[in-house]
Amino acid sequence: MTQEAVEKFLGRLLTDDGFRQRAMVSLADACREEGYRLSSEELRAVSQDYFDLLEQLAGQLDRSIKRFSPAEPDSSGSGSNQ
Repeated sequence: MTQEAVEKFLGRLLTDDGFRQRAMVSLADACREEGYRLSSEELRAVSQDYFDLLEQLAGQLDRSIKRFSPAEPDSSGSGSNQ
């Protein structure tokens, strides 16, 4: 992947709870479904420890910069953050 593609991919993992959860189950499948073309080396580089860190950081982000997650209703009543 190009550096720009890597940055978009990492940003998506960080700000999209649904994508991150799907990627935790199967990174290869989630990437294929969303059009990210990671090499086998890049897929190996994203370990469970990496997801644990992303999960912690994502929990600290302001909801206004994250995609709406259906699993976590928007308590402000303003709807989706997309």
